[in-house]
This record gives sequence, C-alpha cells and structure tokens, in this order.
Amino acid sequence: MRAFEYAAVTTLMALALSGPSASAEEDIQIAGVTWLAEDIGGAGVVDNVASTLVIDAAGRASGSGGCNRFNGMAKIEDAKIAFGPLATSRKMCPPAVMDQERKFLQALERTSSFEIEGTFLRLLGEDGVALLRLVKSE
Repeated sequence: MRAFEYAAVTTLMALALSGPSASAEEDIQIAGVTWLAEDIGGAGVVDNVASTLVIDAAGRASGSGGCNRFNGMAKIEDAKIAFGPLATSRKMCPPAVMDQERKFLQALERTSSFEIEGTFLRLLGEDGVALLRLVKSE
C-alpha cells in the first residue's frame, strides 16, 4: 500500500471509530423527527408494536400508541415539555398492545422535561425519572 493510500485509509478508519461528532448530536432536534418507544417506565416494549411520537414545528404532537392514532399539542420551552390533552381513535387491539398503549399515553401526559443524547430521546417526569426512552426512527 502506498503512503497516500495508507494515510487515507487510516484517516477514514479514525473517523469511523470516533463516532458522531458533538455538532452532529447537537443538530438532532425533538421536532420533525419520528421517535419510536424502546422503553416505557423501565419495562421495555412489546415486540412488533410501534408506539411512536412526532412533534411538528408548530407544536402539534401525533403518533401511534401501538394500536390507535393520537394527536394533540406539545408545549416546548428549553428542555421543558408538556403535552396537552391528547385525542385518540378508539380501535380495540389485543390486551398486551392496549396495555402498552395505555402506559405510553399516560407517560406522555406525565412528562415535564426531556433530554436528547445522540439518537435517543428521554421524556422525564417531575422527579427527573425517565418515563419513556425513544429512539430516532429512520
């Protein structure tokens, strides 16, 4: 391998191993992203049940609890967030799915702040305990 090729490969490997830069992490915003629940109240989620959250630039929150669609408002100020009344559709699903949806929507209603770390969003209660951990969905 010639010196130029070696230097190029070494540089690319160093960049790949260093992970995302701090500026890349700072660029991830809460709005305009589809967030997928990975953990609800420290208990994980049901496989193949997608509880999602999307907040648009105007503060409208929407998504799926896992069975039913929901929508409402999200008030965001710095790292504080509060979800207004959320309206949902009324479809029935298997009990485990309905239980996850209930817990997901209750967690949204109890949320008072958030943290973003890399591709993860944590919604926190008044006591600072994580109610939901979501991941940026592709």
